[in-house]
Amino acid sequence: MVARMVARIVARMVDHNTSHSEARATIRATIRSMKNLFLFTGDETYLISSQVKAWQEAFLEKHGDMNLAVLDGQEMPLNEIMAAIIAVPFLGEKRLIFVYGLPDSPKTRNVDKVTKKDEKRDEELKKLEKDLDDIPDTSVVVFVQPNPDKRRSFYKKLSAKAEVKEFPFMQGKALVGWLQNEVKKKGSTIDYDTSEYLISLTGQNLWRLAQETSKITSHSPERPITRDIIDHLVIPTLEANVFHFTDALGAKDHKRAIQKLHLTMAAGDNLRPVFYMIVRQFRLLLQASDHAAKNPKINPTSFAATLKLHPFVARNTLAQLKHFKQSELKDAYNRLLEIDTGLKTSKIRVTVEDQGELALAIERFILRFCCA
Repeated sequence: MVARMVARIVARMVDHNTSHSEARATIRATIRSMKNLFLFTGDETYLISSQVKAWQEAFLEKHGDMNLAVLDGQEMPLNEIMAAIIAVPFLGEKRLIFVYGLPDSPKTRNVDKVTKKDEKRDEELKKLEKDLDDIPDTSVVVFVQPNPDKRRSFYKKLSAKAEVKEFPFMQGKALVGWLQNEVKKKGSTIDYDTSEYLISLTGQNLWRLAQETSKITSHSPERPITRDIIDHLVIPTLEANVFHFTDALGAKDHKRAIQKLHLTMAAGDNLRPVFYMIVRQFRLLLQASDHAAKNPKINPTSFAATLKLHPFVARNTLAQLKHFKQSELKDAYNRLLEIDTGLKTSKIRVTVEDQGELALAIERFILRFCCA
């Protein structure tokens, strides 16, 4: 019952339906009786970091910093990790121990020649696995490992014993809701469409989104966030620039396409990888077009699964597909291959100092495509 209570608390904190202070108060109220072994894992490292910070703040308010420990699970000797776990609280009721990285066997080990050092570590690891059954009630232990090797013995034992909290990538409505709550906490507002626009510029990286949100709300406190404000303050990712560049081509807007190209150059990006990202996007559009012809009920989920794409990329690609005819895509792809051949045969020369020839070739491609 207590474990379920803690899981609900964690879920509420992650969904940001509970304020930071309320979440800390709830943790403090239940920390005496909650399960004392946890595993925080998943791809969304920003949410893991936020969860760790919230737990630390709640614990510090109640128990002070003398009983809080942060350990390196891959570098610290295993006997020292266990000693920290079983240590008696100093002038307090509880200890909170975070162990970063699971203490697995080293990957660099020579399997053909197991040394005595290897054998000793294996014995210590088995002992640590067994000792996880005997964690004292005065200790709360949280292992933090975003991408564990699930084949390893320690992970299997830990996940069977611990309360496992997964933090998967946020996307879609959940991501937009998270962004809107972040903006609201900072005293501003942002509507759904504008939220999606900001995400399209920054990508789905919560670290980047949190940074940009702080910058935007600091610049425009207590004001609704608009596209104009975002365009003034946010530098798009390279991938975002390519998406918007392709959007401009779909609209046959050569001025906006060239503007996006020059914006990328002004940001200091090397044009060669930019060009190959453009090639990749047109290849995806061709694949999407072919897939749509064979599957009239195509959707982002099935398209992402078929081509092993991130759902966000699949959704944007299908949205762009509506603006192109398949014949246009084939013609554009062939023209891009001509530029590629020019690069590989040195007919188009590119250096770090001078990218003018490639920029000119891409501009010609834009004009031929938009004015055809």
